[in-house]
Amino acid sequence: MQNKYLIKASKKFWFWFWTQLMNGFAPSDLHGNYKRPKGITIDNEYDINNENGQIYLLVGNSCPWCQRTLLVHEIKHLSKKVKVIFLKADVEHGEWIFNTNLKGCMRLSDLYKKANEKNIFRATLPLLTSFVKDEVKILSNESSQITRLLNSIKSESKYQSLSIKDCNQKFLDLINNSINDGVYKCGFARNQPAYEKASQHLFAAINEVENLLQKNKGGWIFGEELTYADIYLFPTLIRWELIYSKLFKCTEQELSSFEKIIEWRLKFFNLSNVKKTCFDNEWKKDYYKALFPLNPNQLIPVLASLEEIMGLEYLKNK
Repeated sequence: MQNKYLIKASKKFWFWFWTQLMNGFAPSDLHGNYKRPKGITIDNEYDINNENGQIYLLVGNSCPWCQRTLLVHEIKHLSKKVKVIFLKADVEHGEWIFNTNLKGCMRLSDLYKKANEKNIFRATLPLLTSFVKDEVKILSNESSQITRLLNSIKSESKYQSLSIKDCNQKFLDLINNSINDGVYKCGFARNQPAYEKASQHLFAAINEVENLLQKNKGGWIFGEELTYADIYLFPTLIRWELIYSKLFKCTEQELSSFEKIIEWRLKFFNLSNVKKTCFDNEWKKDYYKALFPLNPNQLIPVLASLEEIMGLEYLKNK
């Protein structure tokens, strides 16, 4: 009898403790659905080409929203215009830290304070900033806006870059809300109904992408040209087997059953410089170690490398 009551009390305490942890990692609404906090944005009329300061893109290796911005930076060859600074995840304290001191800051939260941005849920990446001497100006920490700002920069690179076109905003929102955020809505759901709802929306959206790829027949989501839709989708689907299908319980369907998506992903992966934005060892370490509420024993599963996964896809498509 004592064991039964002890187990019951332990479960209640663990669930309370888990809820407190989740509140710090992933806020939810009253129904247990994950809600991504809003970020800092700049006026839509702003033209980054008129910026007087040195522009920096601050990113982390493991963050898919950071990879979204890195993809634009690499595809557009913007290294001469925008300097990229990689931060590392401080798993113990749950924040991003600089590898070396930047403008007197060692932690990302210090940089936000230096820029007088104090009333935020958390100091997040990606972050697009401009430095004029010691003054820090935050342009945006919303990846959707950062991708557009970077794409609007007039490149002076000797390399010919791919053009990234705009696309149907409604479909872009579907990818962003139901797939990019959708995997997190599955992983961070607080209860069964919230999880099942997120899973249903996630796979319905993936099926829509598959159907569009079959219909357009141009290799990219909207046909012959690379668009923001491709940029948005890749960071989520490249992490699928390593992270989301396992840690976030995105299991309703196997990604391998979507033949056109698998072809599309391999084509994107083989674009020039895209591999430079993929850090599968860091992904596994940061996700399985940092997201303690989802993986309390901190074990990193034995998984194939990203190159092996892509190599198998290449062989299947030959």
